[in-house]
Amino acid sequence: MKRPARILVVDDQPANLALVRRILEPAGYEIYEARSGAETLALAQEKVPDLILLDMHLPDLHGLDVMRRLREEPWSADIRIVAMSALAAPEDRDQWLQYGCAGYIEKPINVRGFPAEVARWLPGAAPAQTDERPPDGERHSDKLGELLVANLLISPEQLSRAVATQPESGKRLGQILVEQGALSEDDMAWALSHQLGYPYVFLTSEIVDPDAVRLLPEPFLRQRRILPILTFGHEMTLAMVDPTDQQTIEEVTARTGLQVKRALALSSNIEEMQSLFFPGRGVTVREASPAAATEAQYLQFHLVQTLQQGGTEIHLDPGAGGQARVRYRLQGELVDRPGQPLDLHAAMLRYLRELSGVGDAPSGVGARTLTIGDREVVLIAAFLPTIAGESAALTIYPVHTDPPDLAALGVADETVAPIRDTLRSASGAVLVGCDDRWVRATLMHGLIPAGSRGMIWSLDSVPVYRRATINQTVLPLHADRAGAIRLALDAGADLIAVDDASAQEALVGVFEAARARLVMAGYAEGDIVAALTQALGFAGPALVASTLRAIVAARPIRLLCPACKQPINGGGGAFPGQRTFYPSGCEACGFTGFKGRRLLVDVWLADAESRRLLRAGHAGLVLDRIAQIGSRMRDAGRSLVLDGLTSADELTRVVE
Repeated sequence: MKRPARILVVDDQPANLALVRRILEPAGYEIYEARSGAETLALAQEKVPDLILLDMHLPDLHGLDVMRRLREEPWSADIRIVAMSALAAPEDRDQWLQYGCAGYIEKPINVRGFPAEVARWLPGAAPAQTDERPPDGERHSDKLGELLVANLLISPEQLSRAVATQPESGKRLGQILVEQGALSEDDMAWALSHQLGYPYVFLTSEIVDPDAVRLLPEPFLRQRRILPILTFGHEMTLAMVDPTDQQTIEEVTARTGLQVKRALALSSNIEEMQSLFFPGRGVTVREASPAAATEAQYLQFHLVQTLQQGGTEIHLDPGAGGQARVRYRLQGELVDRPGQPLDLHAAMLRYLRELSGVGDAPSGVGARTLTIGDREVVLIAAFLPTIAGESAALTIYPVHTDPPDLAALGVADETVAPIRDTLRSASGAVLVGCDDRWVRATLMHGLIPAGSRGMIWSLDSVPVYRRATINQTVLPLHADRAGAIRLALDAGADLIAVDDASAQEALVGVFEAARARLVMAGYAEGDIVAALTQALGFAGPALVASTLRAIVAARPIRLLCPACKQPINGGGGAFPGQRTFYPSGCEACGFTGFKGRRLLVDVWLADAESRRLLRAGHAGLVLDRIAQIGSRMRDAGRSLVLDGLTSADELTRVVE
C-alpha cells in the first residue's frame, strides 16, 4: 500500500500552521510542522518529507540559509522545496529559484485552491508555472472573506450578508464586517497581520513624519483610512486599515510616484493620528523639527515598536538582496521584522554613531538617554563590522523613578536580608555579579538599605533608576571608574555604589576604597566562584581578604507563557516521573513561548575563617568550600520547573 505524501510545513506563526494542517490533512497528506530553521533541518532529516512548504522569514535562520543547508545534504536530493511568502518581489522569487526552490506559493493562501496547488508540487506531478496567478485585484477580492471564515472568525452567512451590501455601499469588506458587528476591529487586525503577513504598527506622533502625511490630501486619507508614516528614497511606508486594498495602493503610487510598503494599523489609531495632523478638526499638531532626518524617524519607529512589544534589543544587520535585516529581542528570542533598504541601513548607523558619540571608529560602544513618547530610556549602541557590512546592536533600558521591588522578581527577602545588613557596615566591599546590566542595576538599587541616614553616592553607566534620595553621577561607558570612586570618597560618601567595576583598574579601586568606606560594585559575572577568582587575580589575596564582605550572583530565567505552555507527562532527564511544561507560543507572548522573568540569586558571606584562609594564601580551600555548599540558583530553578513556571531546558540554559 502506497504511503501518503509527507509534507513538512514551516512557519513561525502557529495560526498559519493550524490553517495549513486543517486544509491539507483532509486531503490525505501526512503533515509535520516546524517553527524555526533549526527545527526544520532536524525534522527534515528524521522524516525525509516529499515536500517542504518553507516560510522565508523565520526567527533563527532566513529561508535561503535553510535551503542552502538542506541542499548540502545527500539525503535531501529528492525533497522538493516550495517557498511561501507575502508580497514577494520578482527579484526575491528569482533568488529563491536560484537557491533550489521548485517554486513558490504566495500568502495569503487561497483556501479553496490550496490542496490542488500543493498537489502540483509533489514528486510525480508536472511542474507548476510560477507566473500563473490572477491579477492582484482579483486575487485579493475574496481572500479576506475566505480567511476569516476558515479561522471561524465569521460565519459563511455573515460573509454573504457583507458581500451583498458591498456594491451599494462601496466600502471595503473588512469595514462592512466591523460595522455590522460580525467581528471586532482587533479580530480584523489579527487576521490581516498574523495570517497575511503584514507588519502591525501602533502609530504615535513621534514615528510619523508630518512631511510624508502632507503628500496626500486629507479627504483622500480619511476616505481610504490610510496614513503615510514616512518616506525614504522612492518608497513610502503606508499605514492601512486594510492592506489588501490594491486599488488604494495603485492610487497612492500614481499620486506620489512612490512605491508603497504596506503596514497594518487599527482604524481608531489612524483616525486619531489624522485628527492630530489636520488641525482643522480642532486638534493642534505637534510641530516636528525641520531638520528631522528620515533615519531619525525610522529609529524612533523601531524604538516605539520594540517598547510596545516588551522588547529589549534591536539588531540591525546587513542582509542579502539589497535589504538589511531588522530583528527585535522579545522575551529573550530574536524575532525578524520587515527589513529595510541597505542605503537606509547605512544612514541609520551613521545617525546612531553620531547620537551615541561613537564617531567613525570601526567598532565601539556608546550610550544616550532619549525620550520616547512619555518614557525616558537609556540606549546602548554597539557597532561591529562584519564580512557583509556594518552591524549595530541597540539595547534599550527604560528609566524608573521608584526603587525596584525584588520580591516581584522572585527574590526572597530572607535571601538578601544578610546583604542589606552588611551594607550598613562602615567599610568593606560587596560584589553584585550578573552579565545583564539591567539585572545588576535592579539588584543594587533594590539592596540599598531603606531609610539610610548616611550619604549614598551612585556611579551609574546605565542610569535606569533615578532616586531622589541619593546622589547619582552618570559615567560614560569608558570613564575612569577608579577615579570616580576616589572623588565620591573625597566627597564624604558613606556608601558608594558603582554599577560596573568589571575592569581590573576599577575593581582594584573598589577594594582600595573599601578600606575606608562601604562600596557596592557591579560585576559582569553571574557566578560566585568565578567572581571571587577574578577579584583575587586583580586585587591580590591580602587586599581582598581585608575588605571583601559578600558576593551576590544573579541570573535571569524566563517564565513560561501561562496562556500557551504545554505539559510533559513523565518528565525525564532531571525530572523523572514529574509533570513539567515546555514553551509553545501564542499571540500573547509574541510566539516566543515565554512571558516575564524571575531572578535566580546566590549569596556568599565572607566569614572570618574564609578571610583567614585567603590571607594565608589558601584561596583554593575557600573556593572548594563555596562549591561544596552548592548553589541556591539550581534549587530555586528546580522549584520553578516543578511549579510549572519555567521549563527544564530553560533551567539548563541558565545554570549550566
